[in-house]
Amino acid sequence: MNTPAPDIRTPRRPTRWIVGAAIVAVAAGSWFATHRDLPHYLPQDTSDFVTSFLPPPADDSPQTRQELDELLNLQSNRTEESVKAAQDDSHKDVSRFYGALGFDAAHPPALPHLESLTEAVEKDVSRYVDDAKQHFARDRPYVREPRLKPCIGGVEDHNSFPSGHATYGYVMVYLLIDMVPERRGELLRRAGTFAQARATCGVHYPSDLIAGKQAGNWLSQRILLDPGYRRAAEDAKHELRAALKLPAEPPPA
Repeated sequence: MNTPAPDIRTPRRPTRWIVGAAIVAVAAGSWFATHRDLPHYLPQDTSDFVTSFLPPPADDSPQTRQELDELLNLQSNRTEESVKAAQDDSHKDVSRFYGALGFDAAHPPALPHLESLTEAVEKDVSRYVDDAKQHFARDRPYVREPRLKPCIGGVEDHNSFPSGHATYGYVMVYLLIDMVPERRGELLRRAGTFAQARATCGVHYPSDLIAGKQAGNWLSQRILLDPGYRRAAEDAKHELRAALKLPAEPPPA
């Protein structure tokens, strides 16, 4: 008796329309993740912010030369550890401040309310900073001083004044202090190291960082007064304080 041969037909490949639909779905998901509407906690008009700054030192001024020499000195003292820390701090993400809050940086908690809130804040802040950068049009320090060798990239398309990273760092820290005032000192120190990383890598003048601190204070004061922000921040605050095992409400000021 003949035994039937096993069925060894090659599995059918997905039809082209299925593959095409899958590609479209992935692309659409990526587009919506990037372009979805986020709430705004700052007015659309940035002019008051832009005019709040004194202009940066002139390119040919003694102060600019002094700052360039300071950056060269920082460069000569860079270590592998300081470069790695500065490169890690090139990411604008609230989790960069979790260590200052007391979390284990290697095992950060999931804080979806806080992450969503600070993502919206970052978009608002970036718009303001971009307008100021465009207004002042200050070149990066390594454009003036070719001996400077940046240790991070991705900054070529943006001007130098004020520092967007310093601004972001101080905005984040002031908002976190509002939620967890018990960690004020640690958070302020962390904002300083986050900003200083930009000078360590030679992509910002010290005066850019000072302006970024000013910008962070200016912007955070206005964000904290926005009713929409206050409502959204309640959930983020309770989530954050619960993760830190702190009472739901901060102690009285």
